[in-house]
Amino acid sequence: MTATIITGPTASGKTAMAIDLALKTKGEIINADSMQLYRHLPILTACPSKAEKETVPHHLFEILGDDDISSAGWWATQCLGQIKAILARGHHPIIVGGTGMYLKSLTDGLSQIPEVPADIRDRARQEAQHHDFYDMVCALDPLVANYLKKNDKQRLTRAFEVFLATGQSLFEWQKIQPQKPNYDFKKIALIPDKAWLHDRINNRFDLMIEAGTLDEIKALQHSAVRPDSPIFRAVGVKELTSHLNGEISLDQAKELGKIATRQYAKRQMTWIKGQSADYDFIPIP
Repeated sequence: MTATIITGPTASGKTAMAIDLALKTKGEIINADSMQLYRHLPILTACPSKAEKETVPHHLFEILGDDDISSAGWWATQCLGQIKAILARGHHPIIVGGTGMYLKSLTDGLSQIPEVPADIRDRARQEAQHHDFYDMVCALDPLVANYLKKNDKQRLTRAFEVFLATGQSLFEWQKIQPQKPNYDFKKIALIPDKAWLHDRINNRFDLMIEAGTLDEIKALQHSAVRPDSPIFRAVGVKELTSHLNGEISLDQAKELGKIATRQYAKRQMTWIKGQSADYDFIPIP
């Protein structure tokens, strides 16, 4: 049973390649971008357009709301369910996205950590708002100090809730060898020319502004989205919010947003090149 993974840095053309492959192979596309899971910023996070989604079936795009928080394990579980359903229809699963941690959780297997009850998860997120949260987590689980920093709120919250739910450190659970899924993953990584990619990033950011992403961010600011939601860390939110708050001009915000996006693409490329033994690299353009 075969599924295809297409990854690459932001703006490298993953969506177009996935749709082209899907049309040729009776494929269905599954999202592997952590920000495209959320409904709030489809323009800024470069979600496939309505027209693109109508071309071939798309799954796990824009499915999470104000109170939802994704994780690599949760996503991998959802992705495996989609793969199974797509194969049952006799179609070809195509997993597309640039979130490396998600892709590794899928191909390397799921952690054995038990599901955390909702009441404990809610408690952990409430406690995470306290200024001494890092010290609180380290006191409960001393191993945290070896692995996490004070500003890593999302992973600190995860470590806290896992210890509350299981009485065992998240990092002890992670030492348990996961069972890999029984699928043959064909892995493709797009490797774009640096200058070409930077031009694409810059042009796309301008188009996002023209398409209305500032209105998206205004709506996000006035929404009921929980303050610890990862969507607030989407690339470009910080810079464009500074403009909306009157702190910098739009031109400054656009330039800083482009820089942040190029830096993000560089981090993605570093991860991808570290997977050279597993992926077939395709030069772009």
